[in-house]
Amino acid sequence: MRLSSTRRARAITLLGALSVAPAVLAAQPGGVSAGCTIDANSPKELAVLELQFQRAKGVPNAADRQSALKGIMKELDTKPERFAKNPAGYNLRLAQALTMWGTEAGVSLTPARGAIGYQTNPTETIDVIDALDASLKAIVAAVPACEADVKGMRQNEVWLAVTRKALDASNAGQMDSASLYARRSLKLSADNPYPHYVMASVANAAKDRAGAIGHWKMVISTAGADTNYRDLKNQSQYLIAVNQFEGAMAASGAEKQTMARDAAASFKTLFGIMKDRAEAPSIVQSWSEALMMSGDTAAVVTMYSDMKANPKNYSEGVLTLAASLASQLNKPDDATALFEGALIANPYSHDALLNLPLMYNGKQEYAKMLAPSRKLVELEPNNHSGWMWFAYHAQGMANAVKIPTAKNKAAPTPAEVKAIKEASAERKAWSDTLIKYQTFADGLPVKVEVAGFSRGAKETSLALRFEQQAAAEGNYSVTVEFVDVAGATVGSATEKVGPIKKGESKSVTFKAAAPAAIGFRYKAIK
Repeated sequence: MRLSSTRRARAITLLGALSVAPAVLAAQPGGVSAGCTIDANSPKELAVLELQFQRAKGVPNAADRQSALKGIMKELDTKPERFAKNPAGYNLRLAQALTMWGTEAGVSLTPARGAIGYQTNPTETIDVIDALDASLKAIVAAVPACEADVKGMRQNEVWLAVTRKALDASNAGQMDSASLYARRSLKLSADNPYPHYVMASVANAAKDRAGAIGHWKMVISTAGADTNYRDLKNQSQYLIAVNQFEGAMAASGAEKQTMARDAAASFKTLFGIMKDRAEAPSIVQSWSEALMMSGDTAAVVTMYSDMKANPKNYSEGVLTLAASLASQLNKPDDATALFEGALIANPYSHDALLNLPLMYNGKQEYAKMLAPSRKLVELEPNNHSGWMWFAYHAQGMANAVKIPTAKNKAAPTPAEVKAIKEASAERKAWSDTLIKYQTFADGLPVKVEVAGFSRGAKETSLALRFEQQAAAEGNYSVTVEFVDVAGATVGSATEKVGPIKKGESKSVTFKAAAPAAIGFRYKAIK
């Protein structure tokens, strides 16, 4: 059974490119875990350094500030054996100093050691981030109870700076720089989703699908339940699903089925997140295609089983898409139930009103065809299919009339004659009705079909396709009213259609600021 109208969309168009603007990106101070005790004042040289740190932080002049920082580094690098009994305190002070150097304007992250105050091996290059990472690891090695605090300390000002550079480079398409800074960010802390997102973008640009998927999964893992990262998580989940789907399409044999199953699972997860969004029908479509590709046709039926049982929990678009899938699987009872659910979700659902008469006709439930057909032509009086449903209804009713046969055809009884005449008259009446509605449908001056209906947060849009049937050239002024759930007009648009000759078609789009609209209607075009 073929539907009159099916809604097919690929989830590849689900979301636009995400230009990451990390509003929540900030340095994270370490907390104070139970048992995390570090003495930063022993020996006395460490205590003295606190005053130098405060002085360096308060100096606005770069030269004076850097001079103070060099003095701190000199103290820490001179006779380090003095601090051997307090490695945690020593490395805490060293981490403080390296953090300040790492954010000092005009100072490279890989300077000569002497340039930042080291006394030993002054001409050798030092990687500030590697050194900072080593000092933080040394704190945990000395006081394991400080591990949680050190995790927080890792997302410090240096980490923040390189992470921002990674994001900026990625958004600018500078993938080599993005990779460099993202790796530097991950060196300090792998517990934030942004550098993983950048690395996924780098891998994706290099056509490293497996690497990209791995980092997108890390985005989801590190984001956890933090709602600040919701869009980043959703985008990553979408990209995982699409890449798995595309990988399955390019693969063959067992690998194809495995990747398709993975894609189906990812689309299922994505649907759970976004089932109330406008993109939900596209997700369902791709989810079903992945299941079919995996060879698990039965899972498609399972996929929409809750939609059929609990239509109130799903949108009209999801239900009509699921109904189309059920019809394609030759499950007319399921398709009918899903279209009925869509009509509950939206009593002005064009797809449901158009397709339910078809489903009832196929099931020989002719009486049920009338209600949706009447509603359809009430809203769309130039819908040729809507009027033809009345003709099909009449045809079904005519075929259902059983004309009795006389036991003795040569000499039927009066009762038999009466029954035959009544049945024949009833069948003729239905046949006349069939001709009446077919003639009416074919006599419409212009046929109007819905080419697209979209409801946005600010604008509602309806695309109609007009086909001239009358011999005379058509020129029409068409007004579309957009209606809310109560049937009240919440916006309208008027467009000129024509000139249009017999047999010609023309598509016209009607737009209005009608965010509350769930349906549309227009008056008969004569």
